[in-house]
Amino acid sequence: MFTLKTKNVSEPVTLRNLPTLRQAFVVASGLIVAGYVLAALVHPAFIYLPLLPAGGLLFSGLTGFCPMVYILQKLPWNR
Repeated sequence: MFTLKTKNVSEPVTLRNLPTLRQAFVVASGLIVAGYVLAALVHPAFIYLPLLPAGGLLFSGLTGFCPMVYILQKLPWNR
C-alpha cells in the first residue's frame, strides 16, 4: 500500500482502489513486456503485440478518450 498525493489531497491506495488510469498504465506496460518476451521465447511475430497498446496510447493522446480505461471501468472491481 502507498499514499497517492495530489495537490492538497492524500489518500491510501491499494490494488482494490487503484485509479483506472493507473490500471491502464499497468495493462499497457504488461502487454508491451509480454510482447517482447513472447517474441524472444515463442515466435518472432509476437513483436507486433506492443503495437496494440502503443496505438491505444496514441489514440488516447490525440482524442482524450482511452478505450482501455472505458473497458477497465466496466470490470467488477471498479464499480
